[in-house]
Amino acid sequence: MNITFDLISDLHVDTWDEPFSWEGKATSLYAVVAGDISRERADIRPVLEELSNHYKVVMYVDGNDEHRWTMQDLSDSYKTLQEEIANIPDVVWLQDNTLVIDGVAFVGTNGWTNFDFAEELSYADSKRWFEERYGIDMFSGQNIEAMAMSDAGFLVKTVEKLQTHVDIKRIVLVSHFVPDVNLVKHDVSLEGTHGLNCTGNSFLNRCLEMDLENKVHTWVFGHYHSDVDQVINGVRYTNNARGRNGTDWCKHVYYPKRIEIPVG
Repeated sequence: MNITFDLISDLHVDTWDEPFSWEGKATSLYAVVAGDISRERADIRPVLEELSNHYKVVMYVDGNDEHRWTMQDLSDSYKTLQEEIANIPDVVWLQDNTLVIDGVAFVGTNGWTNFDFAEELSYADSKRWFEERYGIDMFSGQNIEAMAMSDAGFLVKTVEKLQTHVDIKRIVLVSHFVPDVNLVKHDVSLEGTHGLNCTGNSFLNRCLEMDLENKVHTWVFGHYHSDVDQVINGVRYTNNARGRNGTDWCKHVYYPKRIEIPVG
């Protein structure tokens, strides 16, 4: 028996002119949304509601864009986001959460950047670059770092715990930020830039050290807008970003990526 789900991420609906519609696009019963629906909070609930009209379950992990104007205090930002998307039928917020479907555990977290994805770049300089780009101060940078460590710790504890659950046959990990620098270091547009250092979280994939039963099958992520579909040490890493309208990495015609997970 196999489980399939549709992978969707980085819709950035605030940059596209047409109203968001998912009519005729669903290919599975389930969907995973890996963050960056919009920078405008007012967009998020309507998009999730529209997706929920086409799936049995929509699993959602927030991205950094959902916190674009509230990044100064991530604790409060998460609280208000949770309130804003509460009680949407068939939508499960997967931030630091797990949902089990037919023996497959979907484990999700944002996975905020820890500013040291590339060892050859200065941690401090990359942190300042991020703060200047997003108009936040050092306090917020520390706030993000705390979230990065907390998210990574959640994955470690959860993957370890799921090893002993005999009913869990496979694990799908979901993050917004990129979990392994090897997935993006080939990108010449990022090479040697602070943007590379802020693309992912070098601690996220430490959870794989806990995967003694080799249950982790696939890791889906967002944030990075170029297509990735790569196997590293037996784990498939893949994304499916639409991207921001007007950029080199956007998709004017966009469909979900159907992911298949073998269970039996």
